[in-house]
Amino acid sequence: MAILHTAVIGTGFVGPHHVDAVRRGGYADVDVIVGSDPGRTERRARQLGVARWSTTVDEVLADSTIDVVHVCTPNATHVPIARAALEAGKHVVLEKPIAVDGDGARELVEVASNSGRHAMVALTYRGYPMVRRARSAVADGELGDVRLVRGSYIQDWLSDPADYNWRVDPAIGGRSRAVADIGTHWFDTAEFVTGLRVESVLADRATFIGERSRPLGGSIAFSTGTGPSEPVAIHSEDAAMIVLRFAGGARGTCVVSQVSPGHKNAFNLSVDGSTRSLSWEQELPEQLWLHERGQGRRLVRDPAGEQAEVGIPSLPAGHPEGWAEALRDLLRPFYAAVAAGTPPDLDAAPYPTFRAGARSIAFVEAVLASAASGRWTALDG
Repeated sequence: MAILHTAVIGTGFVGPHHVDAVRRGGYADVDVIVGSDPGRTERRARQLGVARWSTTVDEVLADSTIDVVHVCTPNATHVPIARAALEAGKHVVLEKPIAVDGDGARELVEVASNSGRHAMVALTYRGYPMVRRARSAVADGELGDVRLVRGSYIQDWLSDPADYNWRVDPAIGGRSRAVADIGTHWFDTAEFVTGLRVESVLADRATFIGERSRPLGGSIAFSTGTGPSEPVAIHSEDAAMIVLRFAGGARGTCVVSQVSPGHKNAFNLSVDGSTRSLSWEQELPEQLWLHERGQGRRLVRDPAGEQAEVGIPSLPAGHPEGWAEALRDLLRPFYAAVAAGTPPDLDAAPYPTFRAGARSIAFVEAVLASAASGRWTALDG
């Protein structure tokens, strides 16, 4: 099978991880990376061992040798770059959120549908083996009827007024920050595991740090800027508290925060059914707990046992797999479909399509509307 050729657009936090995941997936190599700053892009290419680099997106999209484009740029650029890539005949992997509003998300779904190309959104948590095992447990009836879906996604990397990133600027990141950035991951994983759709939400947003210091030299995610800075007013949320109603009657709660000291990437999800409950924590990704009245049972990832999946290589039990492996495993079905020439299907693909990405944007917009009105708000889509 011929090796596919990939371009990664974006040289900040997540772009280099996409380079790594593509290479380890086995279907493709990364031919070129694209960034906005020549010096940093050249350094990234050298550090990552990528032969070519560019600061011009159009140049890469015009390259007939490139099969797949990964868009790992700030949120406000997702729609125009992904649209241009699809219209240029490229298959696309797009970081979440796929757009800053519902109109942009719906536009991308339509463009992807008409393109005849595979289009995936990087909802990485679906790639964890124990998340897939949790989904199977619910689907197989191990929990009985789902009653409650509980959890949170809590970080601390923006907990100080001196912490700054482009995500806090609505012109670049969009009106929502914490919910759009990490709440979308929790929402998608909750729907993925339970197989249920959220119908409506009641939300409260909070901006605890109303002014931040913006480094004049710029900054990247999870790092503290240095040197001269200027004060800027902040309007996007630092945190949100969300109550959810699922189709079929289940209820849910979620707390999202980027300002909780001491919590690095504390994603957790619990599902309570009529006979059993389950719980999973991203910082302990190899474990899944199944609880029933009077006892609990800890399941540990064991690819040699019942969790083995054809075509997805895993380390042996006891050799921890984490976020990087989840991204790799999420990409593998996408690249397998591209390599095989399988026609794309927005509704039945073995990876999260742009339709799943648009669903997450509907969640963000419902949260924003509910927080503004103080009322239950239905998801549009």
